[in-house]
Amino acid sequence: MNKFSNKSIEELGFYVYSLVDPRDGKIFYIGKGCGNRVFQHCEAALQGDEVSLKLNLIREIISLGLQVEHYILRHKLSEKEAFQIESVLIDFLTYPKFNTEQILTNIVSGHHQWDEVLKPLMRLMQSMIVNELR
Repeated sequence: MNKFSNKSIEELGFYVYSLVDPRDGKIFYIGKGCGNRVFQHCEAALQGDEVSLKLNLIREIISLGLQVEHYILRHKLSEKEAFQIESVLIDFLTYPKFNTEQILTNIVSGHHQWDEVLKPLMRLMQSMIVNELR
């Protein structure tokens, strides 16, 4: 499948998705989208010559006769909810203490979530105290 029907697009609304390498079952990209966004990465890899970790990995998978696996992680979201979920998942999957392998090929770590990123509790509390003193 490389395209949703109009009915499916309506039903999905905004969604958060992952791209998975079929060779090892690992997520290599988290994204937020609507419409057929989830499929556009593979199209870009096949039709363009842009170089990036994500596109190069997709090309490698396709060159082996395999298909990137697509997962819709949450759907029927507002755009704001989709941005937040995307950001949380990227933070969680790239936080060094939880994940010593750099598995995601995302260039951006979620959109506009810099002040709300994953932090150890003590550091979060320190930031909140500093903000209260201002």
